[in-house]
Amino acid sequence: MSKNGFTLAEVLITLGIIGVVAAITMPSLIKHYQQQVVISRLKKFYTNINQAIKMSEVENGSCENWDMPTGDGNYVGLAFFNKYLANYLKYHDVSLSDIVTYDEHGNKNAIQRYLIKFADGSAMTIHYSGGIDISFYIYASKITDAQLGKNKFSFDFEKNNSKSKKCSVEPYTLTWDGTREHLKTHPRYGCSETSIAKTFCAKLIQYDGWKISKDYPW
Repeated sequence: MSKNGFTLAEVLITLGIIGVVAAITMPSLIKHYQQQVVISRLKKFYTNINQAIKMSEVENGSCENWDMPTGDGNYVGLAFFNKYLANYLKYHDVSLSDIVTYDEHGNKNAIQRYLIKFADGSAMTIHYSGGIDISFYIYASKITDAQLGKNKFSFDFEKNNSKSKKCSVEPYTLTWDGTREHLKTHPRYGCSETSIAKTFCAKLIQYDGWKISKDYPW
């Protein structure tokens, strides 16, 4: 009686084909997964921090009358957070950490900020420098490898939002002219490969309906 089966050559060819297909598709699958994590955590942060503002107003009064920080530095941002937001956000740790930032020439600088960590692995820093600036990190574990527009995104606290006329935390849009094109082409803040700061990336994702579009600089 004859026995049907695969020859060694056939098995090796099949494994080779599987390996080629995996090599082609895996980078795309990984990229898609990473982008979905970014979108999910950005939306969650945006929703949670603005809900926290609303809940805080019940106890602390209209946020238009909240005490804004005076002076610069780590402690004033943390003091604002502790007074108005801490009781209404679910976080598990606050620690002074080394953070990577970029100067106007694109050079990396290491500074210290209070890092507020969330349960899903993301984190935020809050800092006062003429306004309340918030940096949101998709991965708290990667704050020394900022990856602007992939791990680090810029927001700010607006006391009187131009559209809603209410206080809110919004993606950073200083000097934005209101067009999608400008979110891409601003020489410093634009969300593009050539931009130094990529500060408008959170706004671009929000503008596109909380999606990462094909022209996003991934």
